[in-house]
Amino acid sequence: MKLEDRMAVKLLALASVQLGKAVNETLCTEPDRRLVKGLLSDVKELLSEFEQQYFQDMQG
Repeated sequence: MKLEDRMAVKLLALASVQLGKAVNETLCTEPDRRLVKGLLSDVKELLSEFEQQYFQDMQG
């Protein structure tokens, strides 16, 4: 696996961690919706970065 691919996979792993935190927060008795929204924003950004890096060979 190329270094670029490994770095991209780390982004995907980070997105998974953030998504897990968001899921845990939503399961709370009184979830903090601002926190969930922030976590989801992070997940979206990480997924976008992952896509750009991991699929860069397919672009163009």
